[in-house]
Amino acid sequence: MRPYHLIPAVPALALALMPFLPFVNTDGLWFGLPRMLVWGAVWCVLCTPALLVTERLMTRQEQEAGK
Repeated sequence: MRPYHLIPAVPALALALMPFLPFVNTDGLWFGLPRMLVWGAVWCVLCTPALLVTERLMTRQEQEAGK
């Protein structure tokens, strides 16, 4: 397993642990919305740049290996 494969694991782990995090799974609002909704939306949006970075690193490594 390459180290760049761990980059998308961070948002996935944050989403998987969402119900178990006490500061997220409590009553209260962030920006006028329930905490879990904001937490999930932010990490879903961060999945895209994480996958982009991983793809760029994989492409760079493949190009260097091909030379």
